[in-house]
Amino acid sequence: MPRYVIKDTFYKKAKKEGYRARSAYKLEEVQQKYRLIRPADRVLDLGAAPGGWLQVEAALVGERGLVVGLDILPMTPLAAPNVVVRQGDIRALDLAGFLSELAIPSFDVVTSDIAPNLSGIREVDHANAMELYLAVTRVVKEALRPGGNFLIKVFVSPEFKEITSRLDAIFSKVVAFKPKASRDVSAETYLVCMGKR
Repeated sequence: MPRYVIKDTFYKKAKKEGYRARSAYKLEEVQQKYRLIRPADRVLDLGAAPGGWLQVEAALVGERGLVVGLDILPMTPLAAPNVVVRQGDIRALDLAGFLSELAIPSFDVVTSDIAPNLSGIREVDHANAMELYLAVTRVVKEALRPGGNFLIKVFVSPEFKEITSRLDAIFSKVVAFKPKASRDVSAETYLVCMGKR
C-alpha cells in the first residue's frame, strides 16, 4: 500500500506559492478543464476553511465578483476585498436571511469541499456524510440560480451512483473528475455539475 505522505509535492507548492491549502490546486485543475467560474460571478464556497479555494475563486471572479466562504470552523479573513467569510453550520442555515444579508438574489456558482469528521465506524460516517450531502444539496436547490454551476467533493462509495443520479435530475450535465492534486490513495473525486435546470 502506498505510504501516506503529509508534506507531499502539492503541500510544499502551496506553502511556497502562498496558498492556505493544497486543495487550491484541485480547484485550479477543475477550472482549467470546465470553466465553472467566470469574471464577476457570485460564488458560495461551503466548507471553506482554511481558505485555499477562496483564494483561487477571488482571483477568478475579479473585483466585480463576490466570493462568500462559509464554514462551521472559524476562519482568518482574506485580505481580498471581494471575499466575505462567515462562520455557521450549513445544516441550520437560513438561506433567505443569508442572501438578504449579502444583498444578492442568488449565487452563480456553489463549490463544496466539505468532508465529515471520520469516526472509523462505517455506519456513523455514512450517516454523517449523507447528512452533509443533503444539506449542501438544499443550499444548491435554494440559492443557486438557474443555469448556475456546482462543484462537490464526494467519496467513491455504494451511494455514489445514487448521489450522481440525484444531481443528474438537477443539472444538465454531471461529470466525475479526479484532479492530479488528489492523493492516489484517496477515494475522493469531484462531481462537476453544469447548468442548473
